[in-house]
Amino acid sequence: MCGIAGIIDVDGRSIEGLGRGLAWMNRRQAHRGPDGGGLWRHRNRTVGLAHRRLAVFDLSEAAAQPMHGADASVLVLNGSIYNHRELRAELRTHWDFRSRSDTECVQAAYSRWGDDCVHHLRGMFAFAIWDERRNRLLCARDRLGLKPFMYARIGSRLYFASEAKALLPFLPAIETDQRALAEYVVLQCPLQEHTLFEHVLQLRPGHRLIVEAGRQRIERYWDLDRDIDTGMTAEAAHDRLRQLLTDAIGVHRLGDVAVGSYLSGGLDSSLVHLLATTATDGDVEHSGDAFHGRFPGLEGYDESRYAHIVADASATRLHVEDLGVDDF
Repeated sequence: MCGIAGIIDVDGRSIEGLGRGLAWMNRRQAHRGPDGGGLWRHRNRTVGLAHRRLAVFDLSEAAAQPMHGADASVLVLNGSIYNHRELRAELRTHWDFRSRSDTECVQAAYSRWGDDCVHHLRGMFAFAIWDERRNRLLCARDRLGLKPFMYARIGSRLYFASEAKALLPFLPAIETDQRALAEYVVLQCPLQEHTLFEHVLQLRPGHRLIVEAGRQRIERYWDLDRDIDTGMTAEAAHDRLRQLLTDAIGVHRLGDVAVGSYLSGGLDSSLVHLLATTATDGDVEHSGDAFHGRFPGLEGYDESRYAHIVADASATRLHVEDLGVDDF
């Protein structure tokens, strides 16, 4: 988890107090990135980017953000690109890499494919990249919206961040979006681009936001394939599901830091943990620890015994934290 933020004047006018605004946004999202933070402001003060870093790939300063590219681009990224090694191998003749980070792979992919770079990214991400050569801002959110991207358009200014609270000082008023609140109460999440805050929207999953030539536009770049394979047998579906789960969990374990598991005691987290810790030959791969939140004294809600069963089966150290009303 990292935090990104930015401010741009769509009409290309200079923004007074741009540095102060970016610094404030970074402070409000400091918990998202304890490993560092940075700001970038265009020399004309028409656009600026901010970043809070949680280091996962390449812990060195070479991977710090905002990241400046040889093509005069500036990038901030929140997320993980799981195929960054494959991208690096494909793009190394096009781009002179200076780090081992997945962030630079996004920059190289944009330099090579432009807006279509999103089709080459496998992972969870929200990013913004300023293209100095084209005087253009591209923002994108991953296909399923695993990483957040909030924005607000106030006059000619576009403000965006990983969390809504980083946008609040720039709003004309802090008010509840009543439609979004009703959707949240019924469905546990607002629909479409709405958020619980009036004036604050979210970039929808699988969408790009582009600011160029005095205009702001949003476009979809991906949608779910709803075609059903009616000829697949139950056995083939079982094998395919296991293959997909094993592959997905495998790429999630890549990184330069230990990977931990949250074990709720339920079927989903138990399956993910076991696939993540058990090698194909049956040996246990020792990685990060596992964690469980226990609700003591609430009959039917304490599932810690199931979490212990899975942790013991995978030779994983389990940390159990009691959660009570006072903690909440």
